[in-house]
Amino acid sequence: MLEFGTDGVRGRANQELTPEFALSFGRALAGVFRPETVVIGRDTRVSGAMLSSALASGLSSAGVSVVDLGIIPTPGVAYISAKRSLAGVVISASHNPYEDNGIKVFASGGLKLEDELEMQIHSLVLSGNFDPATVNVGEIVSDSTARDEYTSYLLSNCDISESQRQTVVIDCSNGAAVAVAPGLFSAMNLDVKFIGVTPDGRNINQGCGSVHPELLIETVLSSRADFGIALDGDADRMLAVDAEGNLIDGDQLMAVFALDLKERSKLLGNSVVVTVMTNLGFRQAMAASEIEVVETQVGDRYVLKELEQRGLVLGGEQSGHIIFRDLATTGDGLLSAVRLVELLTRRNEPLGELAKRAMVKLPQSMTSMEFEDPKRVDRIPGLSDLLARLEQSLENSGRILVRASGTEPKVRVMAEAATRDKAEQVVAEICRYLEQYR
Repeated sequence: MLEFGTDGVRGRANQELTPEFALSFGRALAGVFRPETVVIGRDTRVSGAMLSSALASGLSSAGVSVVDLGIIPTPGVAYISAKRSLAGVVISASHNPYEDNGIKVFASGGLKLEDELEMQIHSLVLSGNFDPATVNVGEIVSDSTARDEYTSYLLSNCDISESQRQTVVIDCSNGAAVAVAPGLFSAMNLDVKFIGVTPDGRNINQGCGSVHPELLIETVLSSRADFGIALDGDADRMLAVDAEGNLIDGDQLMAVFALDLKERSKLLGNSVVVTVMTNLGFRQAMAASEIEVVETQVGDRYVLKELEQRGLVLGGEQSGHIIFRDLATTGDGLLSAVRLVELLTRRNEPLGELAKRAMVKLPQSMTSMEFEDPKRVDRIPGLSDLLARLEQSLENSGRILVRASGTEPKVRVMAEAATRDKAEQVVAEICRYLEQYR
């Protein structure tokens, strides 16, 4: 039985995540929320239409009307959910390969679900105790205007019409961004080149996008572009590449944004929210600029929760999920890209120079290990003693993190140290120890 992870439910399409599951999920969602209308969007995976149709059927059979937004980025669904005060559902597995798919839910207002509501939906799907069939069948309609609404909203957050024209490469990862990015960036004062814009249902995230930025780096260099932007399959995360082909990750981007906001007295609370995965170099840079760093577990919904509770405006993850809470309810790769274009244009400085000044990354080594039950990693005998010994060997110049993935049956092992060799050595020793408990 599929379970909720850090970003909804994910599994192998048509094997674990079946049409029958999606239909039951739709009926369960109707039973928990009792909405009148739900909006549904999806990415470009070949299984997307199948699962979206099944989910819509489940909702319709429970008397709920469905508005099918078609292919649209995840944050686009969140935006429409917030604007129209409707619950929203996205059929996507984000950065995973095309064989996988997933279901993530936004409550009315565009916010991701609390754990308690996820458990209620999960329990209903598991039990099958849905409300009795109703004669009131919900209507299912398509809405092709939502993408234009979302694009207009993104454009409203960037005015560079009077600026110097920059050359930019945009990698849409053959994913949901293809429905919005070409129109969005072509409407801006940019000399823009697009890659990853020929989805065939099976090439999403394949050798492109934020998961595989090598193509973007190559294209930026060959095009002599000022910078490049890499999105993932559902466009809720974004990484960048500078003119010299250096990858600028989410930590570096957040550092650039945080320092710029503080300089303009717009960093509310003088704080930024990050996760445990954020590079130690980011924390050191923020401390040097007297900016408080608030830490959460991995998952942009946990970042958002802290932003909400503390009244802050900026947070995100190393992976490129960046939340501008005064502008959006979730991580939005396209919004982050638009804000980056605006910042670079306003400051008239190269991305590489800004990133270098913002922070110095500590060398980091990270790997993922397949685990039958990753959640039991915290209970592995002797692991805590090993980690304590290795932490001591870093002499306060690094850190170690071992955690269960929230989206895949894997354990993530990460180490930061004064040198890359030391970080890799620590990760290798941890992996050798974990190997006997897989």
